[in-house]
Amino acid sequence: MEASFPVSNNGAQEQEPRTFTEAVLGKGIHQESWAKRWMALEPTLRVALATAAFAALLFIPYLGAVGLWDPWETHYGEVGREMVQRRDYVYPFWENAWFFSKPPLTMWMQALGMQVVGSLRSEGALGRYTEWGMRMPFALLSIAAVSLLSLAVARVVNRRAGLATGFVLATMPLYFLLTRQTVTDTPFVTTLVCAMACAMIGQLDDTTKHRAGWWYGFYVFAGLSTLAKGLLGVGLPAVILVLYALFAVIPYDAASLNAHLRWLLEAPFRAEVREGKRPMPVLWAQMYKMKLGTGILVFCAVAVPWYLTLILFKGVDDESKLFWYRFFIHDHLNRLSAGVHTTTPGGTFIYFIEQGGFAIFPWVALVPGAFALVSRLRLRSRDKADHLALMAALWVAFSFTLLASSATKFHHYVFPVLPGLAVLIALFVDRLWEEGISAHAMSLVFGFILFLLVGHDLANNPKNFTDLFVYNYDRPYPTELVTRPIAMFVSRPLWMGDLLTLVLLSVGAYLAVGVFSEKTAGSVYARTVALLCLALGGAFLVPMALRGAVSATPIMGGALFLVGGWVAWQAYRAGEEARTGLWVLAAALLLGGAMALVRTVRLPPASDSLLKSLSQPVNVKMALGFVFTVAGGLAVVAALQRSRVMLYGTFWALAAGFALWFNWGHWVDVSHHWTQRDLFWSYYRQRKPSEPITAFMMNWRGETFYSRNQVKQIRETPKLKPFVDQPGREWALVEHNRLGLLKQAAGADKTVTVIERDINNKFILVAID
Repeated sequence: MEASFPVSNNGAQEQEPRTFTEAVLGKGIHQESWAKRWMALEPTLRVALATAAFAALLFIPYLGAVGLWDPWETHYGEVGREMVQRRDYVYPFWENAWFFSKPPLTMWMQALGMQVVGSLRSEGALGRYTEWGMRMPFALLSIAAVSLLSLAVARVVNRRAGLATGFVLATMPLYFLLTRQTVTDTPFVTTLVCAMACAMIGQLDDTTKHRAGWWYGFYVFAGLSTLAKGLLGVGLPAVILVLYALFAVIPYDAASLNAHLRWLLEAPFRAEVREGKRPMPVLWAQMYKMKLGTGILVFCAVAVPWYLTLILFKGVDDESKLFWYRFFIHDHLNRLSAGVHTTTPGGTFIYFIEQGGFAIFPWVALVPGAFALVSRLRLRSRDKADHLALMAALWVAFSFTLLASSATKFHHYVFPVLPGLAVLIALFVDRLWEEGISAHAMSLVFGFILFLLVGHDLANNPKNFTDLFVYNYDRPYPTELVTRPIAMFVSRPLWMGDLLTLVLLSVGAYLAVGVFSEKTAGSVYARTVALLCLALGGAFLVPMALRGAVSATPIMGGALFLVGGWVAWQAYRAGEEARTGLWVLAAALLLGGAMALVRTVRLPPASDSLLKSLSQPVNVKMALGFVFTVAGGLAVVAALQRSRVMLYGTFWALAAGFALWFNWGHWVDVSHHWTQRDLFWSYYRQRKPSEPITAFMMNWRGETFYSRNQVKQIRETPKLKPFVDQPGREWALVEHNRLGLLKQAAGADKTVTVIERDINNKFILVAID
């Protein structure tokens, strides 16, 4: 029996809600006036708007509250700033040379944002809203990608699968973290997602009236993806579609092959096809369906002009390389085969398995189910959902194979795999709701094991999240952010008892609504569990609210005693068959409550071991471990009870809550240690116009961007002395561990004053007199 759908007093089972929305908000939700207006919209449009709104809620708040991260955001950001300053948007420029290692779309988006918010309209520090302007185009493109992919899945499969796709993708940590980064991978993957979504609709949606428009959209987005990342932008979607055609479209029988040849070689055969006497051979029909000829022209119109212009350009970069060699040979071929600028060279195929687990948590729990779904695919099925799943599976398989075989490896290279995997997980979510938990029990068992293992690693080392999108994994992590007690209240930090109380009261209230409702008749045991959760939650709430002024154990004993008394009363009223078990349960609760009361009622709070445990301060690592454990436990209980609503609600709440906390809180706190913006704000606020600044023995790119390329780069110790011997005061940025070296190089006749030490755990701002 499913615990969330109890049996009524007359023996008839309550009707199960048809949708997850009905289960959570109630069956009468569709009768509300606002709901009627919402329901009047086209169904798949509602899916797209709902996922866009949710993605915006995650991605936009605090987007520009912190500075750009070193080194990638600031590196590309400086190229974008130079575009605006030089009024040259064709030939990228970095510091004092041409910049050929990346295509221009990222820098164009950054330059657009800087122009909109006026980053360069005044002298000195960049405009206050610079980061908002630079990051917003990336966030909007990411929101559009989530929405469009959800729309595609909703139109091909159903609305539930579409909503699940958007929710799963938006709450994957690597997706929302890179959405907040102005780096090339974000527009590359988001335009790739948009391209594949257009292809899915154009190929698989039988109801569309604009098939040609969707396919042309595919070519436009493929062109933009090429302008974002290079050949991978067109190569990845092209290979996915070719593989799909090989598996599910192209016929291999002799008659079909002969028909294709006859169409090519025999004019009468083509005439019969035009007259409708013969069907168009499948492959040629597919090419016509996807507007391949004119589509290639559209793609070339978007992507080729800039590349052709740069190929013909005779300028060289800072390594004296022409564009074609630097971009296609060094940054494509060598990156794939030999390794370029990687901090993790080599690595086996398990490299991205580990990082992928971190990148998609908590959805790693549903990966076994998604793979089980793929294993049952019928390649040439009449079901469009099977075709969509095949396309997504090929997306995941080819992307993973290509990136795992690359000699250059960064953790975030697993990013292109995520959208296809999100589609597969969403299809499994849809199948799980339709077929029930029992039909997929083993997939959920293996998924739970993965959830425990990955969750354990992430709770013990939250740095794994940050390492997903940084350059140097050895850069010091601000461990105090995850080890210091969480300041939740004015008078005290968050205690473990607060979390335990919240969980007990929430679970108890949820269970009580089901088992004490007038329309249902939950068993005495189910009611006992609900009462026990509420009683213990209330017992723990008292010492928490009084800040540990009273002991917890005797109050807990009283709660157990009261619940035991209620169970004894139920045992007295019960029939003969159920009476024995209830009396045993009542005796256990009464005995436990009495022992707790007798042994500790006169003990002072300081001697109460339970209170000591409950009043233990909680830090981020402990909170993560607690939340993951509770969520896993509730998921297990839901699975054992075969309660889909409880299982989905637990997982949805975990994914959404974790994503909101990370985006709105932890990301902001961590960012101050990866950006130089705050240090430069301090410099511009305190300096005089004639006082220069140097970056001593560092090359993290942020110093160039935030100084508008005015910083003096000193990477050799002897060159510092001439700089500090200039008249007046000088300023310097230096890494914490090189402050002593800077003082020594400046000389004994100079006074080095630390201006900002604690705002950033990597860099220090100093003044030199």
